[in-house]
Amino acid sequence: MGSVGKRLFIAVDIDETTRAQVGRISTGLRDVMEAQPAAFRERRRGLSWVRPDRMHLTLHFFGSADGALEERVRGALARPIAQPAFDLSFDGLGCFPERGSPRVLWLGVAAGLEQLHRLHADFVGLDLSRALPERTNEPFTPHLTLARFRDRVPKVKLAEITSIPASAGPSRIDRVTLYESRLSPGPTYIPLAEALLARSG
Repeated sequence: MGSVGKRLFIAVDIDETTRAQVGRISTGLRDVMEAQPAAFRERRRGLSWVRPDRMHLTLHFFGSADGALEERVRGALARPIAQPAFDLSFDGLGCFPERGSPRVLWLGVAAGLEQLHRLHADFVGLDLSRALPERTNEPFTPHLTLARFRDRVPKVKLAEITSIPASAGPSRIDRVTLYESRLSPGPTYIPLAEALLARSG
């Protein structure tokens, strides 16, 4: 039986000030849900909030990767990225998936959205295309995950939550980082390599 590969993903990180702002958003939403009737109260144990210090914006998730794939990704990250550093800010709440029972509560991207798409398309789609065992047609929807639902939650109730104003940032984005995700005993993200973006201005 072969060994299980590492769970790898590449992401950009937000600064500590923005993390604190997002943390306050999560706390406020949690308080609102606590005050709701059974639609949320009875599902508290099925709701997992992401700690602010573990938040990142994923550019690509490789899943279980063997050593050869890891080395190819490291090689792609061994040189600076031509795209200039940029500011990223967040605004607006939403849920995934769009159809069916919501599983993820997220904070959307406002300023910096175009740069993220360019980074994803030019760097991930091109530079790392040879590192991907299979290309994926899934759309890239930049977001920060705030919470995950393990139990079914009525969409009409979540619509009340996602209508609450929420914004954070800006945060300076100047690098891309390769992470290993370890799930036990709790989610832990270990940085393995990084590539710097070009200086702007």
